[in-house]
Amino acid sequence: MSGGWRNRVSRLMDLIQENELSAVLIRSEANIFYFTGYRGPGYLLIPLNGDPKLYVYPLDFELAKMYVRGGVEVEELNMTARIEKIVEELPNEVKSRLGFDVMSAEDYLKISALVGYESLKPASEIIWKLRMIKDQSEIKNIERACDIASKTMDLASEMLEDGVMESEVKAEILEEMYKLGADGAAFDIIVASGSRSSMPHGAPGSRVMKEGDVVVVDLGAIFEGYCSDMTRTFYIGKDPPEEIVKIYEMVLEAKKLAEESVKPWTLSSALYDKVYDRFATRGYADYFIHGLGHGVGIEIHEPPRISKAGKEMIQENMVITIEPGIYLPGKFGIRLEDTLLVEKDGVRMLTSAPYTLTPY
Repeated sequence: MSGGWRNRVSRLMDLIQENELSAVLIRSEANIFYFTGYRGPGYLLIPLNGDPKLYVYPLDFELAKMYVRGGVEVEELNMTARIEKIVEELPNEVKSRLGFDVMSAEDYLKISALVGYESLKPASEIIWKLRMIKDQSEIKNIERACDIASKTMDLASEMLEDGVMESEVKAEILEEMYKLGADGAAFDIIVASGSRSSMPHGAPGSRVMKEGDVVVVDLGAIFEGYCSDMTRTFYIGKDPPEEIVKIYEMVLEAKKLAEESVKPWTLSSALYDKVYDRFATRGYADYFIHGLGHGVGIEIHEPPRISKAGKEMIQENMVITIEPGIYLPGKFGIRLEDTLLVEKDGVRMLTSAPYTLTPY
């Protein structure tokens, strides 16, 4: 795998040259992990001319030395060292056109004062060019994370019944993820019942579920640093009301429409528009209040953004979600979501659980 890490660094150096930069300074822990295999804080410098170097504080030095791959040198910082001190000591040819991924306003002002505002260039887009397209090792880890998520969704379904607290279901889901080998949950697990299901991200609390409730369960696992994401919606009881059944079937139909439309070189916003227009013909467009999906990888929300404002082209080996939803304020909400791998002729579903309104 060492060659894989080295290849990522090499491809970034090609983009550094293509974009006429002298180096890129990386602070995002997700980006550092992508290029080195080390999960933790630090400053990764990748120069056009010279060897890449990861700067870490003493607290993380041993861990970094253990995990860093790809020919990246690890340097231990003094406890009081700050980012501007690192930049100040770089050779002039390295900091002449210095790209960066993320930076606080305070650090930006300090570094700009050192190198000049014209020498500091945002470079997150060139890193995303690499990270959006997953290699085989990444796909393998995401597949495992999806398998764990799918199995925990099965467990969640078994627990949904009158008298059970939302927090009980969340706790059992998290415990099962760990048992199945996950690093942890990819985000705060959502178990939103009753009228709380009309809030896409749920709401804090420990509501007790009861018969007649709609319950939205949104969960994802992390495996070897990579995420999964899936959502199912359930009804507690034997005979769901007609309105709930109608909207559930509408959301499922929209989800299938979007998935069938995903092809390499499709504009991400075009996928959103198809679903929005389908909901509009049924009179529910105003109740579709979020994007249609997003990329998944080291982080749970990555480009491409599959929304009205999405500008990326869908490409082979992207991993994305499709998650249409309809939310009736104060009543209920319904969302269905899976993680998908984009292939040459369409998509392959990586998460799996039945589409059944009543718990299975």
